[in-house]
Amino acid sequence: MKNLLKPSRLALAVAAIALPLTATANQSLNAAGYASTIGGVINEGSVHSSSFNPAGNNLLVNKTDKFRFGYLSNLGGYVEIGESDDLDKKVDGLVDDMDAVDNFTAQDINYLKSRYGDLGNNEAAYYEAIANRANTEIIADLEKGGQLRAGGQLQVPLTPFLIRSNSARGTFSINAAASMQMKGAFLSGPLGVKTTFKTNNNQDLGSLDIDLVKAAGAYKDIETIVDGSDTTANKIAAIKAKLLASGILTEQNKTVIEDLQKNPTKLNSIDTNKTESTITTDSGLDIKAAVVTHLGFGYGTNLTNWLELNDKHGQLEAGVRLNIYNVEAGRNFVSLQAEANDNNEDSDTSDKLTEDFLDNTTTTTGVGLDLGFLWHSDNYQAGITFYNLNEPSFDYPDLNTYLSKTDGTLTALQGLEAAGKTKVADSVTLTRHAVIEGAYYTDNRNWMIQGAYTLGTATNFVGDEFQNLHLSAGYYPKTAWIPGLRAGYSKNMKGSELSKIHAGATFFGIMHLDLAVATNKSSFDGDEIPRYAAISLGFEEKF
Repeated sequence: MKNLLKPSRLALAVAAIALPLTATANQSLNAAGYASTIGGVINEGSVHSSSFNPAGNNLLVNKTDKFRFGYLSNLGGYVEIGESDDLDKKVDGLVDDMDAVDNFTAQDINYLKSRYGDLGNNEAAYYEAIANRANTEIIADLEKGGQLRAGGQLQVPLTPFLIRSNSARGTFSINAAASMQMKGAFLSGPLGVKTTFKTNNNQDLGSLDIDLVKAAGAYKDIETIVDGSDTTANKIAAIKAKLLASGILTEQNKTVIEDLQKNPTKLNSIDTNKTESTITTDSGLDIKAAVVTHLGFGYGTNLTNWLELNDKHGQLEAGVRLNIYNVEAGRNFVSLQAEANDNNEDSDTSDKLTEDFLDNTTTTTGVGLDLGFLWHSDNYQAGITFYNLNEPSFDYPDLNTYLSKTDGTLTALQGLEAAGKTKVADSVTLTRHAVIEGAYYTDNRNWMIQGAYTLGTATNFVGDEFQNLHLSAGYYPKTAWIPGLRAGYSKNMKGSELSKIHAGATFFGIMHLDLAVATNKSSFDGDEIPRYAAISLGFEEKF
């Protein structure tokens, strides 16, 4: 039997690598300035707080001023990798196993015996053992480790811009920013074996596709039937029923088998030297990216004054914000099977990750509505913000139009869609969610502890899920000559479930530098690295 088309080391390496400042309030966007450290809390130290609860606008402009704004404002970025426990070594081991079964020399057989036990000199048995190990161990690890996220945010200079209006009895905000979010995800499909039968004159007799997980599940039951005391006819009927129930006897497989049974001359003419077997899978890399232009118009007012309420114990603020999002979304999918079947030694996998990526885009404009309330007193504040009340939706390109139908790439993605892993024509919805916030501070507000928590599940523009808990504390001096210091901890209860440590400092009252790093780590080539890192640099007017 001739074994063809094992996955190339390059294709699996790409899977293992791609495979290698999220916001804390409105998780749809990247957090700006030191808001990435303190969380989605109104804090007079940063004008970027207006990007969160619009009810806090009044508190961010000094009572003696009419305006407040950012200077060069803010630039930030982040990168995140998936969970990996020496995934590169596992992939290398898989490739070495497939090399050994392909060559199948005496030395290779001894190597395979050390890995899988003595299966005799049976190539097919080792092929099945390799596929079963990949299905049960490596594929699951690839899906966990096969995550790469990155992004950046650039705030338009002078924004956010806050304008206090006595006639409107409130403070308006204008916010403008551009951001990019990217996600590469390895989507796993089970490994199978495809065997193509040919005659000695090269006539194609069809192919059998066997899902090895289903086959392994049916094997023990069939063995029990064979060893039973029933009649042969009943055994055959029972075996056929088991195969049908397991899904192994697909319509294609049944057609090929029945054709060979009805035509004994075809069956007798099969040339085993020309019979070809290859491992099959729908697995691949799904790459998404979104370039987002965001324009926000907010208004915050003091309800206590409007309603002429007693302010002895505190005051109530309310606010609303209209967000206009222009999203250019791009997407591509690289099939691991197509790469494995590529006989070109100079495989262009890396090129395919971005091939026509900028051309395969869809632009959508959507509007989101946020609503917030904030109660504040001498030493504390508490609030809630409702984001994306109308749940705007944005489209990704329909990959039915772009993916190749000849190399199996589209078929692989359709298989993953049938398995519930993804969609060929996808979109993302910014889900409705709320964020509660609270803070306690000294009379002069030099010292402050803060917290925020997401109620519900939020999404960003590449479909990541968030439910964040954020806690922080900081020292905020009134003089520009003493640096302001802050530190925080956050954890995402959904999606990646990462925990992060945040730290930042403000210099000369106007320059903010903030860093974040995950406490979770992944291991590659014997080294451990944090799964997440972020940096943010901003300049803004001092309060």
